[in-house]
Amino acid sequence: MIHALVLFLAIQAGGAQSADQHQEAGVAALKAGQVNDAKAEFKQVIELDPTSAPAYFGLGVAFMQSGDYGDAIPQLKKALDLDPNLAVVHKPLGYALLGQGYAAEAVPQFEKAGDKVGLGIAQLQTGDLSNAVENLQTAAKSRPNDPDLIYYLARASGLLSKQLYDVLLLAHPNTARANLAEAENYAALRQGEEAEAHYKAALKQNPDLPGAHLALGQFYATASRWKEAEDQFRTATKQEPGNAEAAYRLGAALLQDGNAHDARVELERANHLLPDMPETLVSLGKAESMLDNAAAAEKAWKRVVELEKAGPLATQAHFGLAAIYRKQGKTEDAAREMKLYQEAKLPALTAK
Repeated sequence: MIHALVLFLAIQAGGAQSADQHQEAGVAALKAGQVNDAKAEFKQVIELDPTSAPAYFGLGVAFMQSGDYGDAIPQLKKALDLDPNLAVVHKPLGYALLGQGYAAEAVPQFEKAGDKVGLGIAQLQTGDLSNAVENLQTAAKSRPNDPDLIYYLARASGLLSKQLYDVLLLAHPNTARANLAEAENYAALRQGEEAEAHYKAALKQNPDLPGAHLALGQFYATASRWKEAEDQFRTATKQEPGNAEAAYRLGAALLQDGNAHDARVELERANHLLPDMPETLVSLGKAESMLDNAAAAEKAWKRVVELEKAGPLATQAHFGLAAIYRKQGKTEDAAREMKLYQEAKLPALTAK
């Protein structure tokens, strides 16, 4: 009897050791990307110890790594059933549920995991747009260059914007704000006549409607109707003298009309109100160049290329600098800027 009990305990101890070995082997296989081996090891653990929450967790993660989200879900849920305090399970379970379209069920998992990205995406899919935007914006602060995150934030923001516009038009039709919203929608659709009619209707209802003159000015500027744009931007600057964008827009319109002196005044004011806005500096450099103030133009454009390493603003700055240096007989500097101009242009050409 005693011999049999000792033999039983020895077998149990051997089984426990074997389960630990399989668990370690499964984790090692996961780290090495050997998903099938990992699955086999975790299944061995479960066979030896059906109450092992880490084994079910590992098996669920292995299924996720092979893209089998449907198979991962029951394993991860089982891990939590066996050990509700196994917090590491919540995040992969959230993504597995999200991958299968169970966004509402994924939300509490992401909340428990503290994962703002997954939570924001799940909230976007369940229509909780304001919270989705808030969480995705928070996540974007630490991952500003993540293309997927940018996409989801843009989508959530766009849908929230549309939702709010719909509420505005439904609850407050034929008001100045409703007309302004309609105007912006038509402008986005490039339906110019309808857009202009709604802009004017909004301003007729409320001539001092904040943002309306600036928006109408931008509409005219897009259509290269510079005199009309200038009038609207001038009104906007009088209405909001501390608005850097209004000052910049007015300066840019004056520049288009060939009035470099007045343009410089407004662009300098815009740069004072909001320093180092590259768009302002590009236009300021043009105004200074038109007034033959080469040193001031050079200073503005050099600051642009410090702020913008590539893209359309950098190309304009390099091109302007090349022209200045060429005029001054600085052939090496001009050649360098032309080379930088071509290099700055390259990403935009590649994108096309």
